[in-house]
Amino acid sequence: MKSKANRRKLRNFLIHKDLQRPMIVAHLAYLLYVLVAIIATILSPYYSDIFATGDLWAKHFSAKTFIVLLERLTLVSLFIVVISFFHFVLFTHKFCGPLVNIGHTIARISESDFTRKIYLRKGDFLKNEAKQINAMMKSLSNSIEIIKRENHLLLEDIEESIPACAKQPEIDAKLKDFQDRANRCRVLLDNFQLIGESTENAATDQIQHLVSDNPLSANKCT
Repeated sequence: MKSKANRRKLRNFLIHKDLQRPMIVAHLAYLLYVLVAIIATILSPYYSDIFATGDLWAKHFSAKTFIVLLERLTLVSLFIVVISFFHFVLFTHKFCGPLVNIGHTIARISESDFTRKIYLRKGDFLKNEAKQINAMMKSLSNSIEIIKRENHLLLEDIEESIPACAKQPEIDAKLKDFQDRANRCRVLLDNFQLIGESTENAATDQIQHLVSDNPLSANKCT
């Protein structure tokens, strides 16, 4: 069942005005161009007959037909424009609504929060993209959960081992165990592709700093 906190509510059809307005204006402009072209094509023969030389009765008939068709085509065109406007507002909402939802979720991801999933309503677009993002969040969340749990256990063992006074073989065994567990974390972290090498160099420096500050690495017994 969808969480009420994460469920997207329909508050306004123009949910993304900066994107929807240009799309609607472009659509209506194209529609008006098509309607004007159709009306001009239909009325042009009658318009030509009005100013052509010939029978006055034929001119009167052409003028009357021209006016009647112009009135009816204008009313039909206005009706089409109004219906098209509301239809396109609803159409763009089904596209822009998911974009807003996805944007909010990505903003939470940038804050290291993987708890907000994307929920779309029936008829919304971008459902496959939403499923991919949700699957990505689940995969990242699982990987980070494993790393956090392993890191927590590793820190607990280090804290328990530092005050202990042990012989060299016992210290070496402990260090080997720590190294194996740290390597498992590194394998998980290596699956993440980072932007640039600065992050990797900073992480390497931090690990070296921690190792150098570790009392067990000095092979001393306090």
